[in-house]
Amino acid sequence: MQVKVQEAKGIYSWFLYKFNYGAITMPWKTVHIRSDRIGLQYKKLLEHELVHVDQINKLGAIRWTLTYFYYQLRYGYANNPFELEATRKSGW
Repeated sequence: MQVKVQEAKGIYSWFLYKFNYGAITMPWKTVHIRSDRIGLQYKKLLEHELVHVDQINKLGAIRWTLTYFYYQLRYGYANNPFELEATRKSGW
């Protein structure tokens, strides 16, 4: 599994700070992390995001993206099954 992890810049940085998220995983297997959340103390955050990469690998990028947004609309972030799985597996 090839994953690119990088400091969030531009629109990604704005989005993460605006909505107070630590990181975001994009369907093309790139994890963008807020600059203030980079480091060993945020290992669980990265593990959480890598669960999303596994989900993408299992479902494919398009299906995962559509399902993720459906879950967001139906359940909200806190109860999104993809987020619950990532939280459970990472301990984040």
